Amino acid sequence: MDTSGEPADSADGTWTTPQVADFLGISRQAINKRVRNRKMLGYAGNGSTLFPTWQFDLEHKEIRAEVPEFLAAFDETVEPTTIANWSITRSRESGRSPVDLLLSAESHEDAIRLASAYSPSDAEEHAAAAVDSAAPRTGKQIAAWAPSSARANKAQHAILLAAADLFSRKGPAKVTLREVAAAADVSYGLIHRFYRTKENLLVAVMELLVSYGGERLSGEEDAYAAIENSFGADVDSGQFGRMLMWSIFEGTPPDRLLGGVRAGGYLSQIDALWEKPAAPKIRSEFDSSVVAALVGLVASVWDLYEPYLTELQDGSWRDSDDIRAQVTELLQLLVYASRPNR
Repeated sequence: MDTSGEPADSADGTWTTPQVADFLGISRQAINKRVRNRKMLGYAGNGSTLFPTWQFDLEHKEIRAEVPEFLAAFDETVEPTTIANWSITRSRESGRSPVDLLLSAESHEDAIRLASAYSPSDAEEHAAAAVDSAAPRTGKQIAAWAPSSARANKAQHAILLAAADLFSRKGPAKVTLREVAAAADVSYGLIHRFYRTKENLLVAVMELLVSYGGERLSGEEDAYAAIENSFGADVDSGQFGRMLMWSIFEGTPPDRLLGGVRAGGYLSQIDALWEKPAAPKIRSEFDSSVVAALVGLVASVWDLYEPYLTELQDGSWRDSDDIRAQVTELLQLLVYASRPNR
């Protein structure tokens, strides 16, 4: 803190999560929720999440009223880091940045209009916003294609179910589109017309399985029931887990495998529980060897699965070190909470 009682800015005009939590008087959970819902701008920094200070009203200790509207104007595929850098890039003609426009009553609408028209492909306009080799992704790598809904028509539904079965049993690399066509009893040309490539079909299948699982979890009574009824349950015959394992070992990049798929079932249940906390009904004593095995398993596969976890939970605005630290602390909390005579 400086002598004014406000957090001291870093050299690049940002605050960290603890500084924002102290300034706004809210929890880290509340901060994460605001960032996730694009009510606040946060992005992955050097080992921590960074928050541009221009978005804060220092006098009233709150987020500036213009910020949520500004962030909502961007296409959802535009990454937070890209927004942060573009927002402070000055125009060659006017010498003003989008933030300058946003914070002026006379030009506020111009900033919103620019944000809604922002295009990552406009290299000349936004070249100055590039961040060396750590430049963020600007949307799906599978361009101009959206996974088909399983409810679109019977043929697509049959294709997705057949592909899910084949991909999970044999591994995506060993499955051909012609095999999928035969299993779905449709023509090869129909699969090509719907999905064009096996990669696109794989993303559509992953979306189908995650969406189905999310709908099922959201329908449970609460987070505890969702965990109990899905842990080891035959939700999708283990297809998602097996496909994820195959894809990881075959080297499929996280953004190509999941392509915008988000896990929302547990999230909605957890958010609801945290708003109205209620303790679960659990045994009085746990076996320390089970706890130790669980911690060891998560720790041993972390480096392998972390990129996919980040993609699935839409953590692109968080630094990987921050995610690792959160998981580490959750495991530490698990060990402490499961102690005898607690």
